[in-house]
Amino acid sequence: MRAVLRSGVIGVVLALGSLPALAAPVEIQIGHTLTPDSHYQAAALKFKEVIEAGSKGEITVAVFPQSQLGGEVKMIQGARTGAIGAVITAGPPLENTVPEFSVLSLPYLFDNVDQANAVLQGPFGEKMLKAIDEKGMVGLSFFSVFERSVFGSRAVRTVGDLKGMKIRVLQGPGFIKTYAALGAQPTPMAYSEVFVALQNGVVDGAEASPEQVVQDKFVEVTKYFSLTAAHYMPSLVLMSKARFDALTPQQQELVRKAAREAGKASLEAYKRTYLEGMDGLQKAKVEIIRPDLAEFRKAARDVWPSLLSSVPNGEALLKDIQSATVAK
Repeated sequence: MRAVLRSGVIGVVLALGSLPALAAPVEIQIGHTLTPDSHYQAAALKFKEVIEAGSKGEITVAVFPQSQLGGEVKMIQGARTGAIGAVITAGPPLENTVPEFSVLSLPYLFDNVDQANAVLQGPFGEKMLKAIDEKGMVGLSFFSVFERSVFGSRAVRTVGDLKGMKIRVLQGPGFIKTYAALGAQPTPMAYSEVFVALQNGVVDGAEASPEQVVQDKFVEVTKYFSLTAAHYMPSLVLMSKARFDALTPQQQELVRKAAREAGKASLEAYKRTYLEGMDGLQKAKVEIIRPDLAEFRKAARDVWPSLLSSVPNGEALLKDIQSATVAK
């Protein structure tokens, strides 16, 4: 009797051992620096929706807006080490890690948002995403560019109006050299310090997209918004290579699909939030100025040669962008 029972138990154990192991649930943390009403958040929520629906519970996505996981540079470092799953970031914070991205910080590289997005959503964008893959991360998809213009306490109607104007800019040669060429005093500082700097007159202005000026309450310390549109700054989503490689091939394809869908959501959301931002500026009694950009382009593009000299294959990348722009 004992032998029969023992053989039965062994049989059950062997049968259980032959069953496929249940996949351990996976959580992907995705962080960004903008507000919950930004196009970053709209894209992050689409990323979450597609992955969770497609994986049927195998993968969950936790979204962390407003720098809850740190600033963009810190999150990029976290993705490289595997501490963070995914990051939505602007292009400039990637430039130290992937120097080819510096070509996208050339001033007046594109004519408008649609043109810039068309290039980055095409073969050139795929080429740039692959450059990330060698740096411990996986480039998944470009999101909408930001059209960045000058706002602050001084009106900018001509290039001459920028002379001596202290403008907070992103830390990066493309932004610093551009505003120096336009006659301003470019002043890099942390984004979190900009409001107080404007309030106290430490800087006369800054450069950003209109919806950011409204969403981050800069309208409270701003009199003028001048549509100088010097940069169409790219944004994108990337993932830790260690975290990506730990997924099954089917899960990896689902993540890529979710990133593409998130990219589409970003393009739509940016157009909406941009218009809401312009409306918010008007409601806040901020004067919107539309200068003639011909002289701005001429002055700023003088810095292209010096900027390209520090970009790996910079001239070739610029030609690729220009060819793609003409093709569009």
